Amino acid sequence: MIGETGANNGLSPCPLCENWQAYLIEIFCHLTREIEPVAMWIEDDWRLHNHGEEMGFGGCFCDVCLERFAQKTGEAADRKTVLARILAGGTPHPWRAHWLEHAKESLLEPAEKLAAALKQEAPAMRIGLMSSIPDVHSVEGRDWNRLMDLWSQGDKYLIRPHMPPYTEEPPIQTPPTYSRHTLANLDGDCDIYPELENSPRCGPYSVSHAYSVWEIQNAILYGAQGITINHFDNMGMNTYYDRDFGKALGAKREVFDALMNLELDDRKARGVKILFSPDVARHTQTANTASLDAAQMNANEGSLKDLQANSVAWSKVFYALGIAHGFTRSLEGDDILAVSDQTLRCYSDSEIETLLSRKLLLDLPSAEILVQRGFGALIGVQDIARMPLEQSAYSIEEVNATFFGELEGGVKARMCAQRCTHAIGVLHYAPGVETLSTIKNAQLDTLFPGSGLFTNTLGGTIYTTCYPLDTAQFYMAYFNRVRQEYWTKLLFKMGGAEQTIACEHPLQVHAHNLQDGISIAATNVIYDTVKRLVIKLPSSDIAGKTFQVLKKANWETIHPEISHSEDVATLQFDLEIPTLQTAFITIRK
Repeated sequence: MIGETGANNGLSPCPLCENWQAYLIEIFCHLTREIEPVAMWIEDDWRLHNHGEEMGFGGCFCDVCLERFAQKTGEAADRKTVLARILAGGTPHPWRAHWLEHAKESLLEPAEKLAAALKQEAPAMRIGLMSSIPDVHSVEGRDWNRLMDLWSQGDKYLIRPHMPPYTEEPPIQTPPTYSRHTLANLDGDCDIYPELENSPRCGPYSVSHAYSVWEIQNAILYGAQGITINHFDNMGMNTYYDRDFGKALGAKREVFDALMNLELDDRKARGVKILFSPDVARHTQTANTASLDAAQMNANEGSLKDLQANSVAWSKVFYALGIAHGFTRSLEGDDILAVSDQTLRCYSDSEIETLLSRKLLLDLPSAEILVQRGFGALIGVQDIARMPLEQSAYSIEEVNATFFGELEGGVKARMCAQRCTHAIGVLHYAPGVETLSTIKNAQLDTLFPGSGLFTNTLGGTIYTTCYPLDTAQFYMAYFNRVRQEYWTKLLFKMGGAEQTIACEHPLQVHAHNLQDGISIAATNVIYDTVKRLVIKLPSSDIAGKTFQVLKKANWETIHPEISHSEDVATLQFDLEIPTLQTAFITIRK
């Protein structure tokens, strides 16, 4: 493999190398004969990225790959020319699509050969795929379902999605977004076995037992049938120094079984739906201004990493705010949709109009794309510019009292704006937009709108905000109690069917529709114990229902305190939830 930098690390083979393909088939078939496994996992290095820093981001530019690529373009070119055209700024160069098609084929071809050989060797053995981050796989042109069809050969898909992190990090910032995004890419029925590769690496010095239990519970909550555990650390020590690891998991087995009986399916997740496209890398526009002249192209001026999107950034926002949500590729439905980064570049004008006839949440880049494409009138935005902090001294975001009300003592609801982004969006709203918040400086002078809500001529309800997501010091400034209450009010104001939101304490929420009701799981992801659990959802969802809570693997009836306001029910449960513990509740007839 020759990296995008021109380097060869001496270790990584080109996936089209016939010698490597023959070697891999020989080794995997040997393992199959000797071990007779029930299933064989294909390692997640079945990819073109992450093969050494000196190689750059990913992709192979060896002579074989460049020759194959030339057959698609009809023009021979060296590595620098290929990169320059793939990464050119503005509307993607036609070579981008050809390159992603080539990348896809370079992984599908050896997959087909290996799968055929393994099925011949052991017809009953299942083949499963390990994977990593879907937006990264998009840069490889991955066709998820075609690849899984090759491995499964007519069986149910067997998938081990990436389940971060490998070492213990603040749980409020490490939700299972990538795992759920992976599953949303798959059309077929799946057996889901996410990875748990952390604790055996270094024992409790890496990840506590409680953290591992939490990750397993999260996996069950998005539909996992089991877990994939790496039993050996990097030195082959097994769990020698962590003799209590198995006991810690075993102690929770009855709870796991009780949850498994709910047969949860992430395709039935409640709440906001995050729209994404597996093909986002094909449409992403880079900031690369390098000349297409190979003589002027320097390998350090661009990387295939420039094509990596942040297409499900809303998920981390919603997890931190206790907002139940799911993932979708569908443009149809009645749910509130959320889009971020450059996702909207994936859709035609007619598809955009379909989206704009719905309830839609737009981050700043999404609104910019729509204005650029001439849809400003349908989102209530006449123009957008970005304003650096040093030019405007923006400081706070003040929520309008007509939308939010006032805090006790007549205090205005305010949030920090300064640390959320390097350059903030200045949205010039059209008449008819309800301004929800306003950006002000430290002297409380009004600068420009912070967010707004607009009903367009297509019947759509469109929310716009001045922030890009997950940039600068986003996790330092964006999240606070006012922000949580702001989003709760916003989603129910927009007509939040199936919204399920935890209030008063930072909780990660999973909520699903069951055949006869609803399941809700709320996990405490900070170090203060929850004193009571408060959940808001539509009043219609609880009419005539009974409530049960899981206690020591048994479902017990519980009677929450219930109040109603404008078709929104507030449920207060007398439950304490310690750190990394979860309250599991069902609402059924």
